[in-house]
Amino acid sequence: MAWTPPDLRILYLEDEAIIAMETSQVLRDLGFEQIAAAASLAGAEKAMAEGMPDLALLDVSIGRSGLSSLDLARKLLEAGVPVVLATGHMAMDLKADPRASVLEKPFSPDDLEAALRQAVASRRGGGVQGPVAAA
Repeated sequence: MAWTPPDLRILYLEDEAIIAMETSQVLRDLGFEQIAAAASLAGAEKAMAEGMPDLALLDVSIGRSGLSSLDLARKLLEAGVPVVLATGHMAMDLKADPRASVLEKPFSPDDLEAALRQAVASRRGGGVQGPVAAA
């Protein structure tokens, strides 16, 4: 079933260039037109300063120095922005804010769509998020 997301500005944080290019294309294929892509926490903060997103897709582990996007996710959630966290680790091992959806890597376009749908629905109706089941 095709999904047409509402006209939302999405913040996408991913430090691996190939993954970022592929996922950005999937986001465009899903219908997202306003994608603020960042490769670093500083880049994500800059994008937020230019305009708060309506939705965020954040890679948890950023860079080789062990930086994490969990504090950024918490900041976005506190501002009412739904967050999908992408991680190469088990979702249940992640010490993430329970309001965030967690998407385990590798994920398919269908998994990504399901996680984004869930996040958008949470924005409208509120409620606790959690791991997104792989299809």
